Amino acid sequence: MLHDIYQKLGDELSRQIYKSRLLYSMTADYNEAAHIIGTTKQAALLKETAGGDPCIIWGAGYWGRMIKRGFPDVNWKYYVDNAPQNDMMEGLQVYPSSAFLNHYKNEYVVIAVILHGDEIEKQLVSYGVKKEKIVRIGDYIEELERQQYFDLQELTHDDEEVFIDVGCFDGMTVRNFLKWSGNQYKEIVSFEPDEVCYKKCKETLADVHKYTIINKGLWSRENTLCFSATGDFNSKVMDSGSSVISVCKLDDVLNGRRATFIKMDIEGAEKEALLGAQNIISGQKPKLAVSIYHKKEDIWELPRLILNMNPQYQLYLRHYSLRDAETVLYAV
Repeated sequence: MLHDIYQKLGDELSRQIYKSRLLYSMTADYNEAAHIIGTTKQAALLKETAGGDPCIIWGAGYWGRMIKRGFPDVNWKYYVDNAPQNDMMEGLQVYPSSAFLNHYKNEYVVIAVILHGDEIEKQLVSYGVKKEKIVRIGDYIEELERQQYFDLQELTHDDEEVFIDVGCFDGMTVRNFLKWSGNQYKEIVSFEPDEVCYKKCKETLADVHKYTIINKGLWSRENTLCFSATGDFNSKVMDSGSSVISVCKLDDVLNGRRATFIKMDIEGAEKEALLGAQNIISGQKPKLAVSIYHKKEDIWELPRLILNMNPQYQLYLRHYSLRDAETVLYAV
């Protein structure tokens, strides 16, 4: 099975990500995740910017921890945080920002936060840190998010695209589709079961023409399921949840109508949603961009399922984060 999938991978980058993702799924060794992260242009840029020079991580929160783990070969010196919770993290000393100048020796400073990057950069400049010594992780992450689902060279488009966005979340994928397609398409259909996200997408995408959003999830059959509705990207189907949602099959919704491009990012429900699109995938061979990291078995189960439905696909893998999440399987 694994050999058959490997033979269907279309380039060396895909094979590299596949092998590392397999090993990470089987061993939970974050060094393998670091190999995946290292395939992104943004990771290469960070390493190139700092070179072998010492680096400081500004921000001892989630992203500070992820950056230390994801770049084990960088010469990290210590953390700095405006409100540190601990003296040590990931084997490094954590200093309060008030003590920063006592330890700073002209190292590079990596701002490992998503929000408030501007304020922190101004704070660092006021301390005398040169701008060319400051790296803002938030900028890299934003660039990666813009590329996700559409940057593969083998993805071609025409004026008759029917784009199916499974997991609308905040509407950004639809916006990125419009850019990718040059605003030339036949139809866009989104699915979003979380009520908060559904309303947000309906409002923010109100100006998009030939667009429909459906307040349901996709599954292998029509059903009602328990759902954890968080109003953000963590919403997902669970054995028990705060709410109940309706789910349906994409085959039933389209009922013979054509789909040319299907994107799925639905927090571990991708397998069930693919099963509910079996007729479309086997008969129409739409382009697919499917998240393949939510469950450890996704890396072998989802490619196998797609190839069983339609063995004519060529497969590609790309990664879009500076952490272990956001690996996408393309089938074209």
